[in-house]
Amino acid sequence: MFVGALRRRGPKEPTFNLVVATDSVESLLLTSLLQLGVCALMIFFNRTMEYLQELYTKVSGYVYGDNSCANTPRKVVAFGNVLLDHTAQLQNDETDLLERFQIPAESKGELDAETLSKLAAEAAERVQCEVNPGGSALNTVRILKQLGTDALFIGAVGEDKAAEKLKEILQEREVEVRLATVSDVPTGQCVCIVNKDTKAKALYANIGASAKLSVDHLKKAERDETQVFLRPIERKQILYVEGFFVPQRQEVCDFIVKNYIRERRRLAINLNAEYIIKENFKHLRELAHAAYFIFGNHKEHMAFAKQLGFESIDDAAKHLMEECSEPKVIVVTNGRECVQLITNYEDEYSPPGAVMFQSFHVPRVDQVVDSTGAGDAFVAAFLHAWLQKRPLSECVRVASEVAAKVVTVVGCNLP
Repeated sequence: MFVGALRRRGPKEPTFNLVVATDSVESLLLTSLLQLGVCALMIFFNRTMEYLQELYTKVSGYVYGDNSCANTPRKVVAFGNVLLDHTAQLQNDETDLLERFQIPAESKGELDAETLSKLAAEAAERVQCEVNPGGSALNTVRILKQLGTDALFIGAVGEDKAAEKLKEILQEREVEVRLATVSDVPTGQCVCIVNKDTKAKALYANIGASAKLSVDHLKKAERDETQVFLRPIERKQILYVEGFFVPQRQEVCDFIVKNYIRERRRLAINLNAEYIIKENFKHLRELAHAAYFIFGNHKEHMAFAKQLGFESIDDAAKHLMEECSEPKVIVVTNGRECVQLITNYEDEYSPPGAVMFQSFHVPRVDQVVDSTGAGDAFVAAFLHAWLQKRPLSECVRVASEVAAKVVTVVGCNLP
């Protein structure tokens, strides 16, 4: 079944002012009785609706907020892995646990659920871990929410305590999600060990139930008229797919492209990691071919270029654009160095123009605390600015400034 966590605000109960001409004690008494009757009726109505809503929640698996606008499709719908993130900042002399688990200090990848749980437990013994909802696309949705663009995340969780904790946090932060519940697989988790002295970061995950999100889940979500998530094809909408989502869900990705992407519904993708590109290049290339926006850092774009048979990102990007009839916006981040923009986009309604190559400086950050999720925040701010019809150069500037703020705190959060 599907569950959701949406925005929750206090309901505004309607009030009635009953005016009756009074010239006697009887009429005053009648007025008072009528007013009491109306109040009692409204209390009964509100409590009945609350009961029915609670009953529907138990039966269907949905959780609503009173003013959630549940039937209003969001401008950004993201598909990805949903994880419970554990972030530990350790001194240089405390990171020996990585050696015991044979994990490089600066690396990222996947671990089996048992090993990951042991790593999280040992890290928690040394320092209090920050616990947050995680996953690349979910990070992007959370930052979009903070920036003022309502977005929806679609994923899958298990039926366990980690899922309960995730839903609790997401509901508290008013993040909109549609989560399919998979009963026989644990909720995905992630452990990030940050070296406080060197800033090296080991990031490892087990996606767990996220791998079980299926086409059937999406079809079921589509049929639910109480929570429509697709806008009409003539209205602007971005469907965002993280690279980590591609393994084991190629069928879902194909379904999204073939059934959802058309006219003003645009596909945005994030390359996410070099190993994802190397192990899933065929499917990533298909997504890149259909994508309007392609995000990734310099190493990821370089890995993608080499898989395409090119020695430079510029040549690979130009080749990709020549293959496609729609404009593309390719964004290459490079840490503190710069942001490169490669595009043949002129405006939303024009065909592809000449390919342009631009480079932008990024804000200087003197005190980097944790770079986790900086790329996810960059994507969120870029899409946020583009949806506000800002020029691409302005989108890069806004995205760079937001990413620069995120690295000053632990986890993918705005200070």
